Amino acid sequence: MEGKKTLIIDGEWNLKRNFMKRQDLFSKGEHCGGSYGFLDSLRSVVDKTMPDRVVVFWDGIMSGYFRKEIYPMYKSDRDKSWEEESYYYTDDEIDEERQRKYSILKQKIKVKNYLEELCIRQVEVEYVEADDLLGLYVKNKSEDDNVLIFSSDKDFHHLVDENVSIIRPSDGKVITIENFKEVFGYTHENALFVKCLEGDTSDSISGVKGVGLKKMKTYFPRFFEERYTLDMLIKEAEEKFEKKPLKLYETIANSRKTLELNRKLMNLKSPIVNQKAINEVDEILNCLIVMPDISDERGIKNAMDMTVKDGFNMHMFNNDLSLFFRPFYRIVSKEKEYSLNALKKAKR
Repeated sequence: MEGKKTLIIDGEWNLKRNFMKRQDLFSKGEHCGGSYGFLDSLRSVVDKTMPDRVVVFWDGIMSGYFRKEIYPMYKSDRDKSWEEESYYYTDDEIDEERQRKYSILKQKIKVKNYLEELCIRQVEVEYVEADDLLGLYVKNKSEDDNVLIFSSDKDFHHLVDENVSIIRPSDGKVITIENFKEVFGYTHENALFVKCLEGDTSDSISGVKGVGLKKMKTYFPRFFEERYTLDMLIKEAEEKFEKKPLKLYETIANSRKTLELNRKLMNLKSPIVNQKAINEVDEILNCLIVMPDISDERGIKNAMDMTVKDGFNMHMFNNDLSLFFRPFYRIVSKEKEYSLNALKKAKR
């Protein structure tokens, strides 16, 4: 694979995934499942994939605001704005649920500080979701930037192409355009269509009722083999209904409004962002985050010191800081190399 390799992380997802997965992990009296778990999972995937750079995208405060303007029911089942509320409470004033959320927020801040030391690129923009920032990055990246998305979220499946792959946290399997159909049973070109049909209960987005992959496989088998458009599917449903008036065909024939709305909400190739997000992603694509002649004091040594201060070293194999942080030396080195080449190019 030529060009540079970029590992992309949905920060909010990885933080909360580890927070829930490691609820019994504490350090110096504080829960650290989210923060230490984030660093440990990041270390593991960096070691496995050996990227040239890592970019972490975070949900901004009031993220999802723009989608709610389009679809007011968006994420209506989730808690409201606890990130902002948590700033105004002390530990004693926060009840058990808010204490949990406050802990996630504190661990997020801690993770961001570690990533800064490890030369990990980060973007967070008010009102904008991490998914959209990620989609914007993929949309605007250079052709020689080979992206690997670390996630189990189906939201990213439709971003897979010749230079964009997904690595699953559960088994480390890399999903590419070559094996996508083998893994999921349908062509990657219809990944967004599948999401639109199914909807997303976690985001309170309704799909087309009564239409799942099993029924699609039975009544629209070509959908799994070739790229479909909305017009193609509706026309085929109408033609099939004329021959055999099944409820399924009628439902799909009348689903244009739902599918068009879902596509607008779910299509990360047309991310819902503001001008600040566009500027921030453009900046992170090309900026120099470390000068080539800077010492490692800004980087891994500082992260090691922070680890001891936070007590994270107690959770590492043999308390071995060098072993834990070894994969990140490549990132620091590659970022310095990028800066050096950029500065040389600027002098020409």
